[in-house]
Amino acid sequence: METVTRQKHKNYSASEKALLVDTYKISGLSCKQWCTENNIGYSTLQRWMQKNWKQKTSQPQQTWIPVVTTTEKKSEVLSVQAGPFTIPVAANTDMKLLVSVLTVMRELC
Repeated sequence: METVTRQKHKNYSASEKALLVDTYKISGLSCKQWCTENNIGYSTLQRWMQKNWKQKTSQPQQTWIPVVTTTEKKSEVLSVQAGPFTIPVAANTDMKLLVSVLTVMRELC
């Protein structure tokens, strides 16, 4: 008789969940495809999005910051800047690592 072992689930903080939901929303992937690529259960992401939506509707409206564009040479790298930190994000960037780094930055800034 075969024994089936269950994988342990990672416990995500509220800020990690919010960041993952935002990452999914901007990914352009279907929910199922994004969940498969990021090893997150489809129903888990759905629950996070529902909780995230409820929290956002109960929180005061956030304001957008201005975005300054330049006419410099196009680059294959996107730079994410928060406070004194700038992170280059290339197409082959490890998204899980980026999420972890941005989570830490969110708490620092």
